[in-house]
Amino acid sequence: MSSQAERAQSVGRVVQFEHFDATGMAVGTLPGREGRTVLAYGVLPGERARVRVVRRRRGVLLAEPEELLIVSPERVPPREAHYLSCSPWQVLAYPAQVTAKQHILEELFSRAVGRQIQVDAFHPSAHGFGYRNKLEFSFAAQEGTLRLAFFVRFGPSRKVALENGCALGTEAMNAAAEEVMALLNRARVPVAMLKSLVVRQSRTSGDVVTVLFVRGEEFPLKEFPLTRSAGFVLAASHPESPASVLGKILHQQGCVELEEDLAGLRIAYPFDAFFQNHVELFALALDRIRSYVEPVERIVELYAGVGVIGLALCDRARSVLAVESTASAVLYAQRNAQRLAARQYEIVPGTAERVGVELLRSADVLLLDPPRTGLHPKLLNKILDARPPRILYLSCNPIQQARELALLREVYELVALEGFDFYPQTPHIEALLVLERKAEAAAA
Repeated sequence: MSSQAERAQSVGRVVQFEHFDATGMAVGTLPGREGRTVLAYGVLPGERARVRVVRRRRGVLLAEPEELLIVSPERVPPREAHYLSCSPWQVLAYPAQVTAKQHILEELFSRAVGRQIQVDAFHPSAHGFGYRNKLEFSFAAQEGTLRLAFFVRFGPSRKVALENGCALGTEAMNAAAEEVMALLNRARVPVAMLKSLVVRQSRTSGDVVTVLFVRGEEFPLKEFPLTRSAGFVLAASHPESPASVLGKILHQQGCVELEEDLAGLRIAYPFDAFFQNHVELFALALDRIRSYVEPVERIVELYAGVGVIGLALCDRARSVLAVESTASAVLYAQRNAQRLAARQYEIVPGTAERVGVELLRSADVLLLDPPRTGLHPKLLNKILDARPPRILYLSCNPIQQARELALLREVYELVALEGFDFYPQTPHIEALLVLERKAEAAAA
């Protein structure tokens, strides 16, 4: 049967959904002889729904609910009409979100280590909304007016216009975004010239920085009288990237650096650097990481960013050596260390996979906080060769983290697993692994 015919037959099909998969999608099965697996956001385990198939992926049907026939007692009304594009768990009561995420972690890592394990602690968020310190908007044109927009999930060419920004950010962030939109609309800037609008806010100072990415280096607006942004950047996005990648800065005003107080440290970072999106829970994660590190000679940190984790552990080691690939992050990590008088801290530019085995072997504690793609296979092999005594691994992608643990368990024992809800209303989870080298591996 062709994919088109399959979709046509699946419009309006009734599906019973049973559980969440590891990505947080509800899992159901088409009735009858087909028995095809259906995955959907917007429905919950225990619900029966009439669905519309929107895509086929690796033999699985991705669907959207059209009508709910049996409703879960855990269902709550979504805060926003566009919730499926940004935070599809808005329809799940928050206590149930926490329970589901803990269960997902336990299933993932039980399979990885080949035995039943429990999460040592799962840390919920104190705030279900308004917790993000960064929002990224696209644009849509409606009846001649520019609107903030998000892409439709599973429909990258389609967008949904937003009524009042996004509730995952603060009122100040959304107000700053709308002020930029008003300026663009007054100037009648065509949507084809625009790439994205990034809004960031310091939770410590409340200052907002907005970054408008555009397509090309010519832009009709030369002045930006903005009162809701402490800093503003107009930047050409790299033309070869579908994502917004910083190219030439066309205009800059105000202060475009942000600062946060974390673990008793004042940390600065630039508008284009990675920083954890949930500052309050990141501060708690730092406390938990510190609790797993006794005083040692040397800590080695890979994927160091602007230096937050390594700097927070300087009182735990005679030497902290960090490695980071992004030039601006390395510069800010150096500045942060100088400002904090952290003389035992050193950061060097480089990619994690190119780090030498001898450097890894010199570590008493190895810190890992990679991007969603996880650890490079070359780095995994080097870790298994070097066998540092303790590893602390913080990840925003526990699916990949669990795969890597399955390889590392040849040498390491899982001694602690903690979860953090950095992403309320979404199925995403932050996980901290603490690994201890096995006694027999040390002697090998």
